[in-house]
Amino acid sequence: MPLSRRTLIGSSLAAATAAAIRPAQAAANVLRIGISTSLSTLDPMMVTTGDEYIYANLVFNGLARMREDLVVEPDLAESWSFSDDLKRWTFRLRRGVKFHDGQEMAADDVVASFQRLLDPAGTSPVRSQYDMVESVSAPDAATVVFQLKISYGGFADILTDRQVKIVPRSAAAQLATQPIGTGPFKFVSYTAGDRLVLARHAGYFEPGLPKLDGAELRIIPEMSVKIAALQAGDIDVLWDLPLEQVKPLSGRADLRVDSIPTASWDGAILNNAIPPFNDKRVRQAFHLAVDKKEVVELTLFGQGVETISPIPPSHPFYAKDVVVPKTDAAAARKLLAEAGYPNGIKLPIILPVGRPVRERLGVTLQQIAKAGGFDLQVQRLPYSSFNAEVSGKAPLYIDGFFARPTVDTSLFPFLRSMGSWNERLWHYSDEAVDRALDAARSSADPAVQKKNYIDMQAALVANPASFFAYSVNYACAYRKSVGGIKTHPMKWFDLRHATLG
Repeated sequence: MPLSRRTLIGSSLAAATAAAIRPAQAAANVLRIGISTSLSTLDPMMVTTGDEYIYANLVFNGLARMREDLVVEPDLAESWSFSDDLKRWTFRLRRGVKFHDGQEMAADDVVASFQRLLDPAGTSPVRSQYDMVESVSAPDAATVVFQLKISYGGFADILTDRQVKIVPRSAAAQLATQPIGTGPFKFVSYTAGDRLVLARHAGYFEPGLPKLDGAELRIIPEMSVKIAALQAGDIDVLWDLPLEQVKPLSGRADLRVDSIPTASWDGAILNNAIPPFNDKRVRQAFHLAVDKKEVVELTLFGQGVETISPIPPSHPFYAKDVVVPKTDAAAARKLLAEAGYPNGIKLPIILPVGRPVRERLGVTLQQIAKAGGFDLQVQRLPYSSFNAEVSGKAPLYIDGFFARPTVDTSLFPFLRSMGSWNERLWHYSDEAVDRALDAARSSADPAVQKKNYIDMQAALVANPASFFAYSVNYACAYRKSVGGIKTHPMKWFDLRHATLG
């Protein structure tokens, strides 16, 4: 096939960019991970994007951690116990754990970290997720006690999440520029648009770990350039591989590709606070206009499954018997007319540059929803600008979220009235949803939780908060020289045992 001028220019640009990201001399035992966007924050309590989650889980530790098989195990806590009513949780800390600056971690650091998270004047995106905490105290240097307002059986599980990391009690003011944690890697430098450099924490509390001398997060927005860099050996790991690349790259002898099911989801964010989606009928019409099966096929190439909420269909709490209205373009247009839009609705749909699956989802929705009366005008914006310019402000945009450690943490901050993520996204409020979420998190009985979560999903179908398109597989690609890493369904990396052959 003859090459066009455009093809030649594109190839030259890709080659030039790949050359630009190649170091003059790559360090022999430093793992290089290709990510998509610059980090907006280095403060672990404030991270909100997948690229930032990778960093947070390499530099910091929580009281508990979640393995690749989703089993929760001790991290900075060596053990925990709880009262019969599930309201008092006691954590015994590991002794001798050192922060990157040489200070020894103590219970007062844990207390200070959580007090900062829970401060009503603070702006942590996950504060409401921990609003069941009444108090946190340190009876001695090795013990932390959480007193909860409600019975909450999953409390240790939510302490594995991305933002609940422990930092020195004296270091809060410097986290934005000189972050200090206890993790296997310590911060060296960060250059927006280029890379974040980490070095081995020689005083890490697990003997002999980490095995690497360091790690680098290379910021490469263009996926074609990332793939070229991986194939050339200029990076060792490609995070969040596009699903259409799973099969082609799996055939290469020098690479290893993993694609695993997750509870991560993508969707169209419908802003309930402003027109046109402040009218429930318009949100209902959007669902009637779009066939989710078609969306999954066109967007994910079969690497996922349609869903009605952040609960994936594989979960026992999924409401498989709730009746979901079938796609009906005529019914969608009728609802729009009843809502005051007899000629349909024309509005922009904002797509995140650097998130190829979500970009494809937006284009797919633009094509499918038109028959139902939605004339969507595609606009593209760098994902790093979403927090400041799009989230909670635009009427319609494409976004998605990674799996959370529990069903409660997947739902409560997102769908509960005044939930921290709800306020950043769709400004949704429904009394039936609130009641179900409150009842589910107040019980340790799985049967009670299941009933309430099914009730919540039924209410969500009747009064949609937004458009949850699918639960998506997650894929990464590795050079064959990389060992000791498993692809994590929470989309971060555990590099403690990682090696370079």
